[in-house]
Amino acid sequence: MTETHYDLLEHHVLVLGYGDLTEPLVEELQNKGVEFVVLTPASDTAAALRQRNIDVLTGDPSDETPLHDAGIESARAVIAATEEDAEDAFSILTARELAPDVRIVAAATHRDNVEKLRRAGADMVVSPAVIGGRLLVRSALGSEDVESVADAIMDEES
Repeated sequence: MTETHYDLLEHHVLVLGYGDLTEPLVEELQNKGVEFVVLTPASDTAAALRQRNIDVLTGDPSDETPLHDAGIESARAVIAATEEDAEDAFSILTARELAPDVRIVAAATHRDNVEKLRRAGADMVVSPAVIGGRLLVRSALGSEDVESVADAIMDEES
C-alpha cells in the first residue's frame, strides 16, 4: 500500500458527513487554519468540495475502512454533524471503536436524540435548534449577557 496525503495527517479534525449543518463547520475550520478531512458518501458532494480545495474522502462514515483511510487513529477530534441523527449514531459507534480516546462531538438535529448520541459515544452533543431558540428568546427579552455572546459568535464570522 502506498502512502497517501491522508496517511501523513496528524492532529486533524475528521468531519463525518456533509450538509447545511456542516458547511459552517468547514468554514470555521478553514478560518482557524485547522487541518481537516470531510468524509461523505455522496460523490457529487465530494467533487464539489474538492473544487474548493477541501480534503475529502468518499465513503460511508460508519464504515471502518474510510475512517482508517481518513486517519482517525491520529485525529484530534471527530465531528458528526449530518442532518440524520441515526447515521451520526452509527458513525460515532464506529469512530469510538476505532479510536477510543479521540474527542467526538456531535450535532443533534432533533433535540430528543441528544442523549442517544451521548450513549453512542459522543463526548459532547450540541443541539443547534435548542441553542438557537434559547438565544433568540433571551435576546428578545433583553438579556444583555446573551446578546453579547451572540454578537461575539456572529462577529467571528465577519
